[in-house]
Amino acid sequence: MGRILFFVLLVLAVYVGWRLMRAKNAAGAQPTPGRTRRPEAMVRCHVCGLNLPQSEALAAPGSDPQRWYCCEEHRKEGGARG
Repeated sequence: MGRILFFVLLVLAVYVGWRLMRAKNAAGAQPTPGRTRRPEAMVRCHVCGLNLPQSEALAAPGSDPQRWYCCEEHRKEGGARG
């Protein structure tokens, strides 16, 4: 009798775990409003070549064509190079 009860409880535990995983996956599959992100333009640092999002890059003032830098040190170095 003890073996039967063990297997019944084991099957029940597996079933409950499976249902919880299904519920978690179903909740995660639906995008929440306001949390979706749009693709952003990537730019390359003029000094080291690092690719980074344009919103995080530093632009060189008055450069034509526009030059982008990954940090303030590279912006200073790029300005000194010309």
